[in-house]
This record gives sequence, structure tokens and C-alpha cells, in this order.
Amino acid sequence: MTVVKPNLGAHAGHVNNPLSFDEAYAQAVANPNRTHHTTGNQTPFVVTATRGEKGKHANEGVLRFISDGREQARAYECCWGHRTNCNSTYIDCYTRAIDG
Repeated sequence: MTVVKPNLGAHAGHVNNPLSFDEAYAQAVANPNRTHHTTGNQTPFVVTATRGEKGKHANEGVLRFISDGREQARAYECCWGHRTNCNSTYIDCYTRAIDG
């Protein structure tokens, strides 16, 4: 069953993540195959740490949240601590699940 959440816009709301963006990025680099589970329905995902390739985030660190081989969302440092990312995609179910 697909859950449709309301569009809150970019960088909406506030979230207390267990790790800082830099800590989560370092963990993803050190453990690229570690499986996490979303805070909502416990969907398994892995976090891939890469660099932005183009646009306003070119060369910035980015955390990509991958589930079933597909990117479900991504977070840049400016998105960290918000419910949604720059593209208005919910990221809090991923960012709160990365706990070291």
C-alpha cells in the first residue's frame, strides 16, 4: 500500500537526527552495505555517500537512500534536520533511522 503524504515544500519542518550530516556521511563511507530500516514501516534501505554531480549541489556531499535497488530520496547538508529535502521529498524516515 502506497502512503501519500501532503507536499510540505522544500526544507519543511524540523527533525532531531541522532547523527550530524558529517557523522552520517562518514558512516555511509565506512559501511556502504549496512542495512537500516525506515522509522515508518521499517522498509530496509542502504545509504550511499557520493558527491553532487551538477547544479547548485555540484561537488557537495550527498546521502542517497536506496531501497530495492532504487534511490528513494537524497539529502544534502542543507536538507539535514528537516522533514523534507530540496525537492520536497520526505527524508525524515531515513535520516532519523541512521543511528550509528
